[in-house]
Amino acid sequence: MKKFAVFAAAILTLGLGAARVSAEKSAAELEKEKALANPYPNDFGPDHLTDEELKDYPADKKEGYKLLLTRCAQCHTPSRPLNSRFVEPAAGLKAAAGPARDKAEDAAVAALKKGHDDLSVWQIESGVWARYVKRMLNKPGCGKAQGGQMTPADAKKIYEFLAFDGEKRKLGDNADKWKAHRLSLVEKLKKEKPARYEELKKDNDL
Repeated sequence: MKKFAVFAAAILTLGLGAARVSAEKSAAELEKEKALANPYPNDFGPDHLTDEELKDYPADKKEGYKLLLTRCAQCHTPSRPLNSRFVEPAAGLKAAAGPARDKAEDAAVAALKKGHDDLSVWQIESGVWARYVKRMLNKPGCGKAQGGQMTPADAKKIYEFLAFDGEKRKLGDNADKWKAHRLSLVEKLKKEKPARYEELKKDNDL
């Protein structure tokens, strides 16, 4: 009888351990299910960049991109950040401090916004990617502290890639190509998920 009790206790302990592991996995899985159930136009785009798009990216930005493909995919497909309308100044503005930094960022944002006022194509803000990545790091099942795999160092590299990539692929010589791409994604959402399209349109969140 005593041996049976010990055996039962061991099975219970293993079961509780498995339940904890399952709970940690399900946190990310639940986030992914939520993302899939509430799509953005971004989600209808490609989940990777082409070799041609990446060929001129610095090595550290390519490293951030590779981390995005694995870390961000814990809770949603890479399509969501890669096809996002978010753009922020990426050229070393964080080196300045206090009012000088704020002034430099305000000027950079104003410059980037010229000719890019379609909010379904470009959402240009100072620190928009920094806020997004920080929020993702704190989601259940994403950051190390939340049971996931992303570390603060990973998040920093992903953020730096996203800020660089935003200026590279969405502005300048690529602005027209990006606009056509984004508008096609908005149309796909409108056609396939009309209720979700109307919800996002009402909130200016396309």
